[in-house]
Amino acid sequence: MHRLPLAAALIVSLAACQAEESSEPATPDSTETAAPIAAAASPTPAPGGIPQDEAPATSAATDSDCGADKVAGRWLNALPTAAAKAAIVAAAGERTFRYYTQGDPITMDFSPARLNVEIGADGRIKRFWCG
Repeated sequence: MHRLPLAAALIVSLAACQAEESSEPATPDSTETAAPIAAAASPTPAPGGIPQDEAPATSAATDSDCGADKVAGRWLNALPTAAAKAAIVAAAGERTFRYYTQGDPITMDFSPARLNVEIGADGRIKRFWCG
């Protein structure tokens, strides 16, 4: 008979302890948060005086990284037939290729060695680019 009141008292005291722990407001030390907030408020200038988060994005890949320079002149405006694709592979070398139609959603993962081949609405090759 004594077990029930004892168990109830234990549950009530545990609940009270948890309530006390969670009722204390978390007050951060002002000296710890002042430095990160100040650093975040003013971006670090990049070379040339432009803040890093406002600096224009530049691509590190060039047309020679993926072979676009080797195929652009010959196969622009060509139909992407099996023979044309085989010739593009032979000229650009073994690498990853991505064929897509203008307006298609494509992933934004950057791979400088990948040759992207953009097909226009008319079904012809319109653009070669690395990425």
